[in-house]
Amino acid sequence: MFDILEKYLDNEVARAADILQFRGQRRTITVCKVRNGVTEDFSSIALNGVGIRAHTRGKSWGFSSTNNLKPEGLTQALTNAIKLAKASSRRSKTEIPLVRAERRDLKYPVRKPASNYSAEETAQIPLQACKGARENHPEVVNAEATYIGIEDDRYFLSSEGSRIHQEVTRILLMVDVVARTGDTICPASEMLGHSGGMELFDRSSPYSLGQITGQKAVRLLKSKAPPSGRFQVVVHPTLCATLLHEAIGHSLEADIAMTGGGFGDHISDVVSSTLVTIYDYGKVGNGLGYFAFDDEGVECKKTNLIEKGVLRSFMHDRTSAALAGVAPTGNAYAWDYSVEPLIRQTNIGIEGGDFSIEEMIEGIKDGLFLEGTFGGEEDVNANFTFGFQGANRISNGKLTEDLRGANVAGNAIEVFKTIDAVGRESILRPGLCGKYQFAVQGRVVPAIRCKIVVGGGGNGT
Repeated sequence: MFDILEKYLDNEVARAADILQFRGQRRTITVCKVRNGVTEDFSSIALNGVGIRAHTRGKSWGFSSTNNLKPEGLTQALTNAIKLAKASSRRSKTEIPLVRAERRDLKYPVRKPASNYSAEETAQIPLQACKGARENHPEVVNAEATYIGIEDDRYFLSSEGSRIHQEVTRILLMVDVVARTGDTICPASEMLGHSGGMELFDRSSPYSLGQITGQKAVRLLKSKAPPSGRFQVVVHPTLCATLLHEAIGHSLEADIAMTGGGFGDHISDVVSSTLVTIYDYGKVGNGLGYFAFDDEGVECKKTNLIEKGVLRSFMHDRTSAALAGVAPTGNAYAWDYSVEPLIRQTNIGIEGGDFSIEEMIEGIKDGLFLEGTFGGEEDVNANFTFGFQGANRISNGKLTEDLRGANVAGNAIEVFKTIDAVGRESILRPGLCGKYQFAVQGRVVPAIRCKIVVGGGGNGT
């Protein structure tokens, strides 16, 4: 790929741009979806192409992509990128500072390559998960399991001197179950995912993941609806991951924050409990959002976003960093070569605290323990509504009755100000994101104790 692209960095067409970035990519995505023991979809899609960005003295980016890697295809894409940069130059006056040139060849370690598995062996992964969800659970009326394998070769070449090759495999397994008794319906879901190979299932087999999900859905059938009201709660990492990514993380992305988002111009202000430190770090081992360098050639170093409650930084690409007068943070990513990079989270996390979950529960006289997530909605001001899968009532420092899932709502900034305990043990969770483009990401999260509004339909305080 580099041999193909390097000849286009310095020719008559290329000299019309100040900065040129070439992103070559070879990718194979394998998807196998099983519903109630029947394989509904099994596909393998290969893509191979190049995205080209050009920045001109008019201070603007232009972008074009192609899957035609012959000279005529690449020349046309390069010409288009430069033309688009010049055409939009009057609308932008942003100087893009140069970055350090990097020459790296990086391959994330894989012990069990997905490419070594036959189609039959791969299909057994969701089939076994589906079997685990349904076996001995007659109440389960629907069980779905989806396997996704992404094998990526990314090549970054720039006129600034960078030449970066990154090879990463990512594996995911998602299980969704619905249990029913009479008119009562309870859903449950679980997910495994990491950067690496099929060794993901050495820690937890597909069958056991399905079994856990099925058992959860069936158990919730016998539970009552949770109460409604504002409670002191312990938020399990599975729900904390969604709250962190959606309501806090997106508000810390510079393209949202710098255009009037929830954190706005609050750099150096206290925006959370002083017990909270939030960071983004592309190099978290096994994190689904593992990246050593972003799609602008910037190294993905650890960025402290909120440090002991104080807002220190947003997540930046090179353009937003130039506007803010700071260094880029390595948070520019494109789903594939055909689209431009956006400001995205990689592996966002909360630093661990001093409490066990048991200690957090002991400190509550009347509250709830919330776990699991069904996603939800949030806006640029960090207002949110998310679903949780199940709960327990906390009475005098002890877990009592099981409760079904419901919703939590509020403003994440205000909720995070009420945090009075952070768990000492963090869990690495996989995550997916649909901010304009699809993305895979990680979340490193402990449990937290805070106050939050629960809408469960029962009696609350």
